Formats: sequence, C-alpha cells, structure tokens
Amino acid sequence: MKRILALLALSGLLALTGCGGSDSSGPDDPPAPAPQPLAEAPAAPSGPQVLPDLSGAAGQRLRREVARADEQDLNPDVFAKVGDSNTEWPQNLYGLGCREVGFGSNGDLEPVVARYTKRKFPALEPMPECEPVNSLTRRSAAAVSGVWTEWLMTPTEDLPATGIAPPTEECEPQQTPLECEIALIRPRWALIMSGTNDALLGLPLGNTYRSELEAMIDRVRELGPVPVLSTLPPMAVPAHNGQPGQERVDEANRIIEQVAADRKVPLIDLHRALSAEGMVADGLAGDGLHLGTYGGDAQPDIMRGSAMLTIPALKYGANRRNLIWLQVLEKLDHAAEGQ
Repeated sequence: MKRILALLALSGLLALTGCGGSDSSGPDDPPAPAPQPLAEAPAAPSGPQVLPDLSGAAGQRLRREVARADEQDLNPDVFAKVGDSNTEWPQNLYGLGCREVGFGSNGDLEPVVARYTKRKFPALEPMPECEPVNSLTRRSAAAVSGVWTEWLMTPTEDLPATGIAPPTEECEPQQTPLECEIALIRPRWALIMSGTNDALLGLPLGNTYRSELEAMIDRVRELGPVPVLSTLPPMAVPAHNGQPGQERVDEANRIIEQVAADRKVPLIDLHRALSAEGMVADGLAGDGLHLGTYGGDAQPDIMRGSAMLTIPALKYGANRRNLIWLQVLEKLDHAAEGQ
C-alpha cells in the first residue's frame, strides 16, 4: 500500500500522465494485436553493440567478481533490479516471470527464464497479480517510480525529506534502498539503469552524476554482487529545466559509458537498441518518457503483452528491453562459467 501511495504522490510531483492504464492487470485478456507484419525483420537486433562484451580480459574480470560473490554465498540464480519507473512499472520484466512468455524465435532463452524464476521469495511483497516472487517478478526496493540516483543511495530514514517516502517497510532505517534490496535477496548480479529522472528533473549531471554512479558501483561491489550498467532510453519530453530531454539523456549516457569503462563494468546499450530504425516511437509510450508495450499501454494485462518476444512485439520498447535483459543474463551466466 505504501508503494502504491508513493506512486500516486509521485505522479503529482512530476506532473506526468504515465503509461495510461499500465498498472491494470487482468489474467484473461490477450493484448491487442500490433499492426506490424510478421514477415518483417526484427527491429534493432541485439548484437555486440548492445550486449556487453565479456570476451578476453572482460570475461576474466567477470569471473573474478563472480568468485567474490560466491565467497559471500550470494544466490547464483538471482539478480537485483536497480532503477526507476522504467524498471518498476509492470511492463518491465514482471510478465517474463508470471505470465506465459511468447518466445517466438527466441526459444533458446527459455532456460534463462527457468533459471531466474527458480529461486522464490515467499516472504517478500509481491507485485499485484504477479506471483510467486522471483528475480523477474520482484518489486525491488531499489527500483521506484520517480527516483533519481542519489535517492537510491540515501538511508531509508531520510527518504521522506526527499518528497518520496520509502517504498516498503522491508528495509531497516539505516539501509539505503540499494543496500536493502541486496540484503533481502542476496543476488549475484545487480542490473542498474538509473538516471532518467536525474535528466528529467534537471538535476546536476556532469561530475555530480558521475560521482553518484561511481559510488553506487563501488557500494554494490562492497556488498558482493556483480554490477551491470545500462544506458538510458530515449526521452521525447523536455526536462524540467527547459532543456530538451534527449540532450540531457545523451549527456547522462556519455557519463554512464565513461563510468562503465573506468570501473570495468559490463555495459548494456539499451539506448542504441531502442533508437534503431524500425522501433515504434524510439521504444517509448505515448507519454514520451516510459517504455511502450506491444498491445498498447491501456490493454487489460500489460504484463502479458510485455512478455511477447515475437518479431512484431520487439518493435516496442518494453518488449525489446525484456528480451535484452534475458540475453544479458544468459551472456553473464555463460561468461561466469567460462563459456
């Protein structure tokens, strides 16, 4: 309930309409068909320019980090979500873990879904109409609508002063949301996509944002998991400081890429995938900010629509992102095993 109230309060704070109807879920209604020809080639294929390079020295570094995580007895079949509404909202990953996945030609990813739904967390708060709780369906304490990077690194007891209260009662007062989520699920991987609201709200980027990302990466490693960074999706709305939103996102993405290179962190270039030719509206919903979904944002069960990984569905941002995250997890697992 606190998370729901926080989401409502945030909507007023940011004066955004959101992905209309995206919080509505119904298990019986299929998504409306998208007007895309089945014979058309997939948009923005996920390749080396989108997925992290884990060959050579990068793979060796990853295996050293995995060995460190294993020494701390972290769950090898668990990952943590770190971010904002483009990770928390129901079109993002959840349907892969609590709906029937339409794999299409991506059936080779079925073992990835099986692996990351195997470890369950029955004591943790579920997303409504999406159980059981596992890595894909977990409503992360570190993925909250409207939050910015510094918020994720702020002690829970200090969060009300930011205007966005703690999303859950699962965290200790002294824990940051990031620390809380890692303590609750003890993941091997931490997939981080944070900065959209830093850009949208006109918060400082430059050295400030860089320092916050670096501190987050360092803290994740101190706690044990292996961090993975993602660039931010496109933005078709202006920032609150009047600057074009896409200019702000471009600046943030340059910083993300630099931090990933400097800190030797695997990088997912989601922005490249979503802005490629053939994607619908650069992967965005009608609000120009959140990820769009196959079947539309007002469909009765957006989680079901987002779990479609077929050719027409992959022209939509949430579906494309969901595919890429599965591909990344598969690549991480293979690299960890020396494959």
